[in-house]
Amino acid sequence: MSQEIPTSLEAPADEAIILAPPVNPRRPPSESLTHSGMSIGRFVGMHVMGAIFPVTAGLMLYGWRAMGSMAIVCLSAGFAAFIWRHIGMRGPQVRYGHALWLAVLLSLMLPPHLLTDAHLFDQKYIVTWPILPAAGIALVILIWTLGGLGSGRVHPVVVTYLMICALFGNLIVPHMTLQRHQLFVGDVLKAGPPNVMSESRQPWINAQPIIGQDAIRAEPASQRLIFFTTGNELPERAWLSLESLLRDRMPPLEDLIIGGHPGPIGTSSGIAIIIGGLFLLYRGLIDYRIPLLIVLSAFICLLILPIPVVITENAKEWRWLAERETGVGWPLAITFANYEIMASPLLFMAFFLATAAAVRPMTRRARTIFALLVGALSAICQLYASVSFGPYLALLFVSLLTPTFDKWFHPRTLV
Repeated sequence: MSQEIPTSLEAPADEAIILAPPVNPRRPPSESLTHSGMSIGRFVGMHVMGAIFPVTAGLMLYGWRAMGSMAIVCLSAGFAAFIWRHIGMRGPQVRYGHALWLAVLLSLMLPPHLLTDAHLFDQKYIVTWPILPAAGIALVILIWTLGGLGSGRVHPVVVTYLMICALFGNLIVPHMTLQRHQLFVGDVLKAGPPNVMSESRQPWINAQPIIGQDAIRAEPASQRLIFFTTGNELPERAWLSLESLLRDRMPPLEDLIIGGHPGPIGTSSGIAIIIGGLFLLYRGLIDYRIPLLIVLSAFICLLILPIPVVITENAKEWRWLAERETGVGWPLAITFANYEIMASPLLFMAFFLATAAAVRPMTRRARTIFALLVGALSAICQLYASVSFGPYLALLFVSLLTPTFDKWFHPRTLV
């Protein structure tokens, strides 16, 4: 079983050292030890403490519907875990604490508007709340299928979310966020007329309140970016350039950093994710190389990969960094890369998913290669597939190589 090793116990050598845990046959399964001597319950609890920051930001930005959505996913996952623990030989590998922790992560990746029986989509009202308990149940089934805690090398949260995206598509695209005077207590679905989108360029934190509604409705930045980078954005006039996209059609970048723009419950506030990730680093629960190299490699690839710099009615001009027009300099290119990172769940994936003990490789050199590949593939998937789930797709593909990395880079074992 792949286990986490605190930083204080890691050797200065390039290879990781695995310390054999003490054997105690009387210790119950819920109190079994990791290789560092920390119980699994405490290990999961420390991760939950790190997730408090994005959880709080999500509840603040999306109110009681976000809280209800998280509660439904977690309760359904707990109920499913109770059942699947008694099925087959893999049943005992399904731990309550682990299942609930993964349910928290999955609920943070979902939009808050699903908790309703009257969601307006494609000119008709649809009941969407059953998606929430179905997500929690599907998560536990995948935990059981993939091998439980520490056994499966594919993250069950990632697979569950991608299944939801494949089944429901645009139905889970978020469009609402609370106004700042309705934080925590507002209803995110009270966002005014359903076909009226807010086009305000004023930062959310300084925006004047709109009387008579709790939330504002806007096109998410992730949708604007993927329409442009795939060449599907329609110019309002004769042409649309990268500069005009960032200047006229994108929200202020600070709305993606602080919060205040439509997005999933736990990935809308970049600063909350970073603070939670830094807490995990401070406690020695994750390897700093993984989030650092993922973000760095993704940022570099976003700068050099070809994208359309001008879209006209009849043609699209694609350019690599070295061939871009003189009007697209480094400041504009860096701003574009910043928008891509902050509008996507890249930071959330890098801190809370890619660092999972069963997903990342055992040794430091292998983790470096792993992180670089995840970051580069995330940039590719964001530009040409989807900003909203591109990083998750990249993690899924690269995690399939983790067993190969562990074979190529063998850890030294001290017994």
